[in-house]
Amino acid sequence: MKLLIVESPTKAKTLTKYLPDYKVVASNGHIIDLPAKSFGVDVENNFKPNYEVIEGKQQIIAMLKKEAAEADEIFIGSDPDREGEAIAHHIASLFQDKLIHRVLFHEITKNAVLKAIDNYSEINEDLFNAQQARRILDRIVGYKLSAFLWRSVKKGLSAGRVQSVALQMVTEREKEIRAFVPEEYWSFKGDFSGKNGIFDAALEKVDGKKVAVSNETEAKKLKAEIDKASGFSVISVEKREKKESPLPPLNTSNLQQESSRLFNYTGEQTMKIAQSLYEGKNLGAEGFTGLITYMRTDSFRISDEANDALRKYIAGNIGGQFLSEEVRYYKNQTRSKGKIQDAHEAIRPTNVELTPEKVASKLTKDELNIYTLIWRRFIATQMKDAILETTTVTVEDSAHRYSFKKSGSVVQFEGYRKIYKKQSKDDTIPKVDEGESIALSELEIEQHFTKPTPRFTEGSLVKELEEKGVGRPSTYATVIKQIVQRSYIERMKEPRGALMATDLGILVGDTLDEFFPEIINVNFTAEMESDLDTIESGEKDWCEVIRGFYGTFVRVLEKSVDRVKNEGKKRIYAEELCPKCGKRLVVRWSKKGNQPFLSCESYPTCDFSCSLEKNGDIVHMKNDEQATEVELEEVCPNCGSKLVIKHGRFGDFKACSAYPKCKTIVKEEKKICQCPQCHEGYVTAKRSKKGRPFYGCSRYPECDFVSWYKPVEGEKCPECGFEYVVEKKRSGKVCQKCGYKFDEKAADQGKGSKE
Repeated sequence: MKLLIVESPTKAKTLTKYLPDYKVVASNGHIIDLPAKSFGVDVENNFKPNYEVIEGKQQIIAMLKKEAAEADEIFIGSDPDREGEAIAHHIASLFQDKLIHRVLFHEITKNAVLKAIDNYSEINEDLFNAQQARRILDRIVGYKLSAFLWRSVKKGLSAGRVQSVALQMVTEREKEIRAFVPEEYWSFKGDFSGKNGIFDAALEKVDGKKVAVSNETEAKKLKAEIDKASGFSVISVEKREKKESPLPPLNTSNLQQESSRLFNYTGEQTMKIAQSLYEGKNLGAEGFTGLITYMRTDSFRISDEANDALRKYIAGNIGGQFLSEEVRYYKNQTRSKGKIQDAHEAIRPTNVELTPEKVASKLTKDELNIYTLIWRRFIATQMKDAILETTTVTVEDSAHRYSFKKSGSVVQFEGYRKIYKKQSKDDTIPKVDEGESIALSELEIEQHFTKPTPRFTEGSLVKELEEKGVGRPSTYATVIKQIVQRSYIERMKEPRGALMATDLGILVGDTLDEFFPEIINVNFTAEMESDLDTIESGEKDWCEVIRGFYGTFVRVLEKSVDRVKNEGKKRIYAEELCPKCGKRLVVRWSKKGNQPFLSCESYPTCDFSCSLEKNGDIVHMKNDEQATEVELEEVCPNCGSKLVIKHGRFGDFKACSAYPKCKTIVKEEKKICQCPQCHEGYVTAKRSKKGRPFYGCSRYPECDFVSWYKPVEGEKCPECGFEYVVEKKRSGKVCQKCGYKFDEKAADQGKGSKE
């Protein structure tokens, strides 16, 4: 029997179809790794890793050994990259006395699978050592830096080698944005009427100088002057032909960038979807079929076989007039530090005949989005250039004082744009002739303010990391996910997908930048990436690379620890002092790290805490007049001490004054109105586990009435008589049952409307 071991059950299911004579089983990813709860690297013994079986994988290992005992040959077909090679190496270590072959599946189609099986090789020790070196480096940096952050900032924080540089990029951008001072400027746009139509043009120069107006008074003055001008005419019409070439096929980085731009997918979402397309989808009669080539690649290379099939498809299905005269080849972009990994092709469909329309019914919406993106981008690579005619028109008054300019383009030949459009905007201009008299029909002025460099999106951060040579595109999704989970950055709703550094993220980033400038920087991290590439190519020994890094790292770490011992923790202080004991108030964070608040620096001796608010970079107590605890006449039902009003994240609450000895909190539910469902309980304000306010019946769980909207006391629906009217931000007062909308203007006339 021949045994084939892959890492994914889905991949195993697809391969079984093509290899009926093989027993195909899955390891479900890594089976061995560094320990989860200890350092696991013997620094004194040439950085020997202390690998352990991953928790929960004992049964899988037992299954693999059982299957291997009955096999004559063992083939290991984990993914064709560093992580896949590590999985293969660790699986092979289970079977010392067996004949083992390494198989590389770059795509999972019948021909490709059979070809890969026939061309098996041995496990690539250099590739495994590159992964092992990366894993050990990340463990050293993560373990030691995290311990440093616990000592210097707060417990529970963590850091990583590449993650910290990515965080640094986001926090530096955030600080630029916060420090940015907008400047006012005004724009002028004229609507001009010619013999063939109307077009708009922007004022570019006044008396030969670039227009620069910084306030409304100047803008109105200049507008009045231009309105009095006469004799406008077309001074010049410049036309030129512009050819626009198709973009290269997708690699890992560009796939993440485009899916972020087009669909707002995170890198993690994109790679998960692409993985499912690579491993195989059930196409019905055809069974499980891999739809795309391997999705972790730096390369733009396309095989000759795939290009031949593509060119035949274009000629037969899109039109010979769209096919490029010669085969297009795309050069791999050189990373700023390190080498392009060209072991795999670019990401492309495994079968160009499987159009998005043919497979749409077998894919989820997200899978179809990604497959369509990959398919269209691939098709466009062998199509002709798009041809555009670009026109620039200059308009001036008879005195040649005011110069307006308009540029636009018209597509003369679609070329590759028939399949795949770049992010561009075409703006047509009606035909005008040089010297033609035109009339200024209207002049609009508009106020603007300069804007800072925009925040990174996940796509633009991936692009920046790749251009700087930091990390590998295959790791970017995990890198960004980790710093989001740690509450160092957060994804904004507006603008959609923007990444904003939190105060905690800025504090962590500044601390690492202050204490580890030699380690946590773009150049050093990119050089480490280059060293990992040399391990993979066999040029350097993995142990020597780690030893060279470790010497510098330990020296900087020891110096930094000594500084913290002398200087104390890095903290953000509020402007006010603690109203209870007079000491300084410091910013602390909730256990999850996503909720900042103020607390006395002498905690737990003084237990004062309150919410905070920010004015720029300055931190204040929120509503400081109410922040002081107010002692009540009521006593604690558990210990008899006086109750006090405290101030928490979700407002005021009653608690025992003997805290922390007594941690009693007295919950008070305000009765807003009678429950419209059971008519026995009362609707009260509540909060979900995530802190979102909602309203529910006081008799829960006997009555399960809930509403996200605050009820209006004493209001009754005039349409259906329902006794629960809610207040919505956009719609105003609305009946919760029938949707009747209380329109304030119509209410005076005794009318309303259905929402």
